[in-house]
Amino acid sequence: MALAFADRLAAAQAGTHALIDLDALAGNVQAVRARLPEDVVLMGVVKANAYGHGLIPCARALLAAGARWLGVARIEEGLALRGAGITAPVLVLGPPNYALLQPALDADLTLAVGSAADVAAIARAASGDFGPARLHLKVDTGMRRFGVEMDEALELVQAIVADPRLELEGLFTHFATADEPDPGFLREQARRFRQVRHLLARHGIAPRVVHQANSAAALRGVVGDADLPGERLVRAGIVLYGLPPSAAVPAPPDARPALQLETRLARVFTVAAGEGISYGHTYVAGREIRCGLAPIGYGDGLSRLLSNCGWFVVRSTRCPIRGRVCMDQTVIEVSRVSGVEAGEPALVLGDGRSGEMTAVDIAELCGTIPYEVVTALAARVPRIFLRGGQPVAVSDLAGLVEERP
Repeated sequence: MALAFADRLAAAQAGTHALIDLDALAGNVQAVRARLPEDVVLMGVVKANAYGHGLIPCARALLAAGARWLGVARIEEGLALRGAGITAPVLVLGPPNYALLQPALDADLTLAVGSAADVAAIARAASGDFGPARLHLKVDTGMRRFGVEMDEALELVQAIVADPRLELEGLFTHFATADEPDPGFLREQARRFRQVRHLLARHGIAPRVVHQANSAAALRGVVGDADLPGERLVRAGIVLYGLPPSAAVPAPPDARPALQLETRLARVFTVAAGEGISYGHTYVAGREIRCGLAPIGYGDGLSRLLSNCGWFVVRSTRCPIRGRVCMDQTVIEVSRVSGVEAGEPALVLGDGRSGEMTAVDIAELCGTIPYEVVTALAARVPRIFLRGGQPVAVSDLAGLVEERP
């Protein structure tokens, strides 16, 4: 039997869960918009389950706050948006899955293409029942991933324009070093993309939408040339979730992280001096200590690399991880917090204001980037979505349920 909103909420709050502040997302949209020219349109990138934050509620929140497009990596993500009733333009940024082209076109998704094979496959799938298939051609200006070579772009564009089953709606590229301290290659890629745009313009071809900037490039103001035809679009991802693209390109000071990860201690116990903790006994107590067991582990997205170096926060006190992070459980030392009992909440990840680890902290400890930290959050971790500080939706393995007034 399906549980009602209140029951799903109570179940989520009783264990490990993430809190997603939809108001923070809205504020981050405004923080980014304030730094863009007025004519630049914002795409909210919601790939990878909205960077781990929850696809559908985050997509709706970004659109309500002023994003006009949504960006995903795979057709399945776009179909999920359409299944939730979202009608805004959705661009599938990655290479198209040919097996899903017909559902994608039926759902009015816009597809990125980067080769003649992509174009031919979509042309075959386009029945014309819903008008021509809208395409955005990706040009490889130096990322060396998905995209057509610069010297092949004109020929492919001409093939798209000549086919009545297709519409060249957009042209785009992706920067490889926008978040690096040295902007040299960023400028070079921007120059190369401008060169392709000039070439198309000389042949009378002007895509309606043109985009090049990710979060880092947008914050650096590299959003494309206004003197060339085409509506300028910015693909903002990580910054909309309140996280910095890199140390060299920080998030705006008025942006704030939207995700907080919490758990509750399942057991509190004493470990005697000389006893080891968790697999391999990589931590041995040098004295008698009090420990708490948290039902969260690398199966939830808490990296095993945090073993013996990360921490949780209990009652505003940092409590270090002791021993190895397991798949489903982690032990922390709570000796500095008096009277801790089972059921005590513990803060795992947040904005750092209470001393908890931030996504940047975890990334530094694990030798990775904040993107990986938040997108690693597993589907089995319930997300509780807040508006005005109050829960309005819960997403868990049973699906999304929203509070109904």
